[in-house]
This record gives sequence, structure tokens and C-alpha cells, in this order.
Amino acid sequence: MKPRLHTLRIAAAALAALSLSGCAGLVLPSTDTMAKLPVVRFGEQAPTHKDYVLLLPANTPLPIDASVQGSLLAQGAKTQMTVTLKKNLYIYKRWVSFDDKTWTPGQDVIDGKFLITIPGEKTGADPGVMQAEFNLKSGQ
Repeated sequence: MKPRLHTLRIAAAALAALSLSGCAGLVLPSTDTMAKLPVVRFGEQAPTHKDYVLLLPANTPLPIDASVQGSLLAQGAKTQMTVTLKKNLYIYKRWVSFDDKTWTPGQDVIDGKFLITIPGEKTGADPGVMQAEFNLKSGQ
């Protein structure tokens, strides 16, 4: 086998393996496996090199950093906002739960929208907008 062809085959095999490993989060682990995962409340230290369930508790201040930066700007800006959730939200990879028992793909229960406009886009004098909106899909 020619060295170049061998290298291409190794690269193709590695790419296939990496793409399959990305699929691991598509299947929810068994109930027993999920029950054994540690639950880390927001603000607690997550275990190093170990899977865990993240709990974002209801009515708990959750900080969100927002910034505008880049080489086009003479001056950027950064601010921190705080949001709270109406109910507990458990997160494991792409899965979410409201009770740590019934798990659903996140995109099936939560809808997200992002809006970004530049200053002056509507009236010539209006401020730019960076907005994120998260809603529960109907039935949640």
C-alpha cells in the first residue's frame, strides 16, 4: 500500500470513529446508569473527568455574561445579567428533565430564539439589540 493512501485510510477511519463517538449522546443511558450519575447544583464544583447531571434550580439567580467585542470596535462592552428559572431544570448532555426521572431531548421541550440587530437598523437612531428568548414548548 502506498504511504499516502495508507494515511488517507487512517484519517478516514479516525474521522468515522470521531463522528460515531458524537452519537453517544443521542441515546439516553439506562435508568440505572442515570440514577448513579451525581447531580451537581449550579454553583457546586463538577466532578473532574466524570459525567454528571447539572441542576439549574428554580428561583436561583443564574448569571449570564454578555459581551460585544472584536477588531472592528474601538471599545467593546461586557455586562453580567441574572436570570431565574420558573422550575427546576436537570441537564445531561442533550437531555433535559424537570424531575430528574423523565428525560427528553432538550429540543423537544425547550425552544430558543436569538435576535441580533445593529444600531440604527430600524430608525437610524435606535440601539442595537442582542436578545435571547427561551420558552417551554406546549404541554410542558
